[in-house]
Amino acid sequence: MATKTAAACASTVQPRATRVGLTTITEVFSLTTTLSAGDVIQMVKVPKGATPVYVAVTGASTGVTTVTVGDGEDPNRYIDGYSTSANAVQQAINVGYVPYTYTADDTIDIKVSAASVATVGGYVTLTAIFTMDAS
Repeated sequence: MATKTAAACASTVQPRATRVGLTTITEVFSLTTTLSAGDVIQMVKVPKGATPVYVAVTGASTGVTTVTVGDGEDPNRYIDGYSTSANAVQQAINVGYVPYTYTADDTIDIKVSAASVATVGGYVTLTAIFTMDAS
């Protein structure tokens, strides 16, 4: 199990936070690396007090990779069992999602459940929309 970091999660990047309205973050991670079950890709930072209202993942890869989308506390909080393939198919936040407000700065992560080939080519894109003014 390895942790990989997208550019939006670099240590020098501060989480984006607008105190009113919505904030959108989109990050693309190139899959030019070896992936195996249990690997985590930290995609975007979310600030303390953020409540995601929309999270979506899009991907296209040379092999089939099954992933979940969540955070360190709940790896499938937003999306459970998304499969990338030759077709870029988008999956939005789980239907039964209960709004969650972060109590500390965190990241929204993609966790690999399974990969059909060791070196996966392609990309995965994560888009998160959150509000800071939810009660």
